[in-house]
Amino acid sequence: MAPPPRPLIDDLIAEILLRLPPDEPEHLFRAALVCKPWLRIICDPGFCRRYRVFHGAPPLLGLLHKLMVMQGPPPDRFASTTSMPEFPHPGSDGRRTRPLDCRHGRVLVHMLEHDESQGYLVWDPVTGDRHDLPQPDIYWLIYSAAVLCAADGCDHLDCHGGPFRVVFAATHDRDEIIVASAYSSETGAWSVPVRLDNTCEIYAQHMREGRAHGHLAPFYTPYLQPRRGTLVGDAVYFTVRHGNAIVKSGQIVVASEDSLISDVLLTNSV
Repeated sequence: MAPPPRPLIDDLIAEILLRLPPDEPEHLFRAALVCKPWLRIICDPGFCRRYRVFHGAPPLLGLLHKLMVMQGPPPDRFASTTSMPEFPHPGSDGRRTRPLDCRHGRVLVHMLEHDESQGYLVWDPVTGDRHDLPQPDIYWLIYSAAVLCAADGCDHLDCHGGPFRVVFAATHDRDEIIVASAYSSETGAWSVPVRLDNTCEIYAQHMREGRAHGHLAPFYTPYLQPRRGTLVGDAVYFTVRHGNAIVKSGQIVVASEDSLISDVLLTNSV
């Protein structure tokens, strides 16, 4: 009788498991249930790190519905795109919510029914971690916000539990200006709001052009559109009504251990 085959060494098993496709998370779960040695390999932080590097950008696990302001609240559910069950939604307890942004493994949600200590929620659907944010000290008419990882040198393959920033930009409720502020998870506070007004020549030109066109031209208001912001380098960009002018609403500049909004700029219309 031939002797039984020699067991595979852990390094070789890890190389095989490393090639399981990432589009269905259940593949790793099923492999981890085969035996204790495979469970140990898959749960090893080093293997998890190699798996993310090997496959590059993580797959889409699901989506949150975001509707425009006038369309009413979106469904309170996290719609899974894989065989994984849906993650519990922050609004599943009946509170009204509005998803604003998702980036670097986090979801930014506006908690529409809140107290003074909770205006916004940064939620990690994978780990279940939740971080409550107070309201920024801004009287807003219409707004948008973005969440991003704030870990120095992070490649964003594993941002769970690290520091983050939230950039909030809005059209002021009383004045014809755009204001912005940044929240730091490290300090637990919003930065002092900065403003975009007629002291900026490009903004003043934008206001003149807005009031010269359209049936409501004399009453033009610089509405910051409630769309997702776009992160480019160290800045978050939002769009403004009339010509989709772009607001560079929050260049994140690291000063000592704090990240603050250093300026709010309006670029040329596109």
